[in-house]
Amino acid sequence: MTKVTEKIVKLLSILCIITITGLTIIVFVQVFSRFMKISLPGTEEIARLLVVWLTFLGTSLAFHEKMHLSVSYFVNLVNVGLRHKIGLLIHGIMISLFSVLMVYGFRLTIAAMDTTSSTLQLPMGLFYLVIPVSSIFSIYFIVVNMLDSSNKGETTT
Repeated sequence: MTKVTEKIVKLLSILCIITITGLTIIVFVQVFSRFMKISLPGTEEIARLLVVWLTFLGTSLAFHEKMHLSVSYFVNLVNVGLRHKIGLLIHGIMISLFSVLMVYGFRLTIAAMDTTSSTLQLPMGLFYLVIPVSSIFSIYFIVVNMLDSSNKGETTT
């Protein structure tokens, strides 16, 4: 694993840890305040923002760890050469999908910066910014995994 990949993985891991810690604290405070019959506006909105960010950043880390879902039963029935080509095709499709998400995610983020959330008046672009950011990291990890498996002579699925 290269130094760049190690730094990106560390950054994403730290961001996920911070996000899940913040989410845990906010949800605890929200539940406790309801028990005490105190209204804390904005806690639900922050919790929703953190869940969105955690989901997308976690997806990028899952691609690095090769923990994404795959059905390899039928792929494993074919010979190794064809298996490698199928893996390249699948990775190409994933890169295409994340490229579309990246481009339209940036467009959506920019368009939503003028709109604010209902309670905290945060720019809605903060909710959507994770889509292109996560897409960039996912594309990077898919390419790195493809290159690593090609260098080792493994199949890429």
